[in-house]
Amino acid sequence: MTSMLYTAPTMNNRPNIPNEIYWGKEYSWRMDQKVNGWLIAATIISAFADVMFPHLVRQWPLGWRIGIVLAEFIALALWARALTLWIRGMDELHRGITTSAILSAIGATFFFLMLWHRLDRAGLFNVVFGDPKTGGSWDVAPSAMAFCCSCFLRHRPDHFQSPLQ
Repeated sequence: MTSMLYTAPTMNNRPNIPNEIYWGKEYSWRMDQKVNGWLIAATIISAFADVMFPHLVRQWPLGWRIGIVLAEFIALALWARALTLWIRGMDELHRGITTSAILSAIGATFFFLMLWHRLDRAGLFNVVFGDPKTGGSWDVAPSAMAFCCSCFLRHRPDHFQSPLQ
């Protein structure tokens, strides 16, 4: 009877571990895509609609623009579902640690974004750093992209490093 408990379709032979989706010895590209595929889709949609071609998107009819927004958030909801299912497949210790880390990261992100937005609206960044030379702004999106790019280049995996190093 107890053997039936371990053969349910949602269980696998081995629990999920966080290192499967983090660059390292146990990294699994397949598991990373299974967990984060919808996040990548939402990021691509957002990058094209909000960053690369915002002037074209503004010219679209309202229905199309709402469709783009809904597509982004549907992809994010599907990513949250995939992440939740992946976390449920962990053992108790990893599940608790991962859940705490994710909730802390979400809280810190919301706090940071709200603080950045309010400081930008108050004009702090224009006073401290001056007006942007390219006609842009000190909004969080370009600054966050620069930060993410610098983090990726700083912490890239060994097999992505240049042979000249």
